[in-house]
Amino acid sequence: MNWKTIFNPFLKFDEKTLLIAGLVSITAVFSFGYSFGLQTDSLFHFRSLDSEDSLLKIILSTLVVYAISIVIFFVFGKIINKRTRFIDVVNPIFISQFIVILLLLISEIPLITNAQKEIMASVENQSYEIDTISVVIITIYSFISLAITAYGIAILFNGFKTATNMKDWHHIVIFAVLLLTTMLTMQLL
Repeated sequence: MNWKTIFNPFLKFDEKTLLIAGLVSITAVFSFGYSFGLQTDSLFHFRSLDSEDSLLKIILSTLVVYAISIVIFFVFGKIINKRTRFIDVVNPIFISQFIVILLLLISEIPLITNAQKEIMASVENQSYEIDTISVVIITIYSFISLAITAYGIAILFNGFKTATNMKDWHHIVIFAVLLLTTMLTMQLL
């Protein structure tokens, strides 16, 4: 396995293997998220569960997030290349969610959760005294989370690029705008 495979597994593995791995990844994301009290509200983003949220509502809203993303990028893929297949758009979206599992697990490290609680307590008390170690821990966690998310976006981009044979810089800009707009819009819904 080389760097090219790590950043673009779509060149090495067939679509059935990738689909199975993708289905496993979104199932794991849902399971970990639910067990940690979180729900997918956008690609690479979660919100806290409300106590009145039923399991069915959580499952449906999670499926809606993936369905909207798939439809938007499938339509865009068809615009770029008429021969774009549905599975070739589904796989990058699902495979990129493997990275979210790592984000979920890192966010539950006791050192990080304690630092978050300390900072939130300082904010709630309107105190200007914040523990320096907590700030350092949250800063390091933020940089690690940003790097992991960037890797997930790189996998999504490379998979979409492979599926649609996207080469034009205009299409790349539109892809970035679509991804950002989709992620932000779904978080607001």
